Amino acid sequence: MKHFIEIDDRKKTGKNLLSLIKTLSGKSSGIDFISNTVEDKELVRLMNAGIKSGMADKKNVLKKLGIE
Repeated sequence: MKHFIEIDDRKKTGKNLLSLIKTLSGKSSGIDFISNTVEDKELVRLMNAGIKSGMADKKNVLKKLGIE
């Protein structure tokens, strides 16, 4: 099972946690650090909408984003 969290790196606690995650991801194969962008959030939104409608198709999502 994989877990995803959102960290606000503008806050002191967020900066500290982000630093810890980056350090741990370099030392462990079980932790991956992925930086999220606005485009990624849009892709997730489209994928979730597709899942709810039963039309979660990779080609359909990529076409909507203009990538395909």
